[in-house]
Amino acid sequence: MKRCILIFCSTIICISSFAQILRDTIFFANGTQIIGKLKKIRVGVVTFDPDDANDVTVNVTKVRAISAVRTVFRVETIRQQVYYGKLLPHPNRQYLYVIQGTDTSVIHMQEISILYPYKNSFFQRFSGNVGIGFTYTRSSDFGQANFNTKLAYTAKRTETTLSTSGIYTINDSTIRRDRQDISLKNNYYFNPTWFGTVFIAYQHNLELGLDRRFQEGFGIGNKYITSKHVYAWARTGLAFNQERNIEGISTGTLSEALGQIEFNFFRFIKPEINVTISQTFYYGLTQTGRIRNDGELDFYCQIIKDLKLDLTFYNNFDSQPPGAESRKFDFGIVFGLNFTFQ
Repeated sequence: MKRCILIFCSTIICISSFAQILRDTIFFANGTQIIGKLKKIRVGVVTFDPDDANDVTVNVTKVRAISAVRTVFRVETIRQQVYYGKLLPHPNRQYLYVIQGTDTSVIHMQEISILYPYKNSFFQRFSGNVGIGFTYTRSSDFGQANFNTKLAYTAKRTETTLSTSGIYTINDSTIRRDRQDISLKNNYYFNPTWFGTVFIAYQHNLELGLDRRFQEGFGIGNKYITSKHVYAWARTGLAFNQERNIEGISTGTLSEALGQIEFNFFRFIKPEINVTISQTFYYGLTQTGRIRNDGELDFYCQIIKDLKLDLTFYNNFDSQPPGAESRKFDFGIVFGLNFTFQ
């Protein structure tokens, strides 16, 4: 009987020890440590979920070592290197071993641009956000609603993103669709910085006299900045459009050369702030001299975990708008709440 009890107790201790090993651990420069789950490293800030406590953020300069072997992490460095592996402490302060199967790499923590768990499950690789907003004025007796959604799927060499947004005017009897955008794009990475891209899109804009535009395209791009505080990429290629104006007149297929740039600025100390600037320029090949521009400036400020304030400025320009009497330039400011999920 005593032997059975001893075996049982030993088994419980082994299971507990194994579970402890699978927990992530941060070792601080002052000798203390915390155990839990490593969530991400971004912009020189470590986000960690301790056991039985809320998330904590700490500057990476205060961390001596990290052990995280419960899952595989995706690690991007400011030298534009990408690793997939588990993390073990290095004898030298502020260095990490990245265990990649039979290969092992050594990196300095302060050279990490972004680090996050790489999910093995298909559904765990999805992330995104949903945003809504509404304004109403009694004097004019109408309201305006807006929404935006983004769903992203990330694999080792591909990124697929579905984005939608819309602005609607609402009064007592009608709901008018003022502006709507839907896009689906896929990037395939040849190496950590260069990628090929294909995309399809739909646009509707009453201000420019556009009832609908279907768009297909392809191109090549480069992620040319991956620093601690800035992500930036650019792409160029060809786009093919099929348009119909608000008078119901349709065009054939119109070809355009395109160029797009995007900057992402991050600050991951409280409150977390993210600013994204995106501008796309089109030059008409079928319609000589036609120039178009679509752009957005997004400002996000975290209120609580996964909930952010969202302020967006958008702009659209068309030197030859589809509607004969339509304006050439449209812009607006949209305010709302944004929920992020992973």
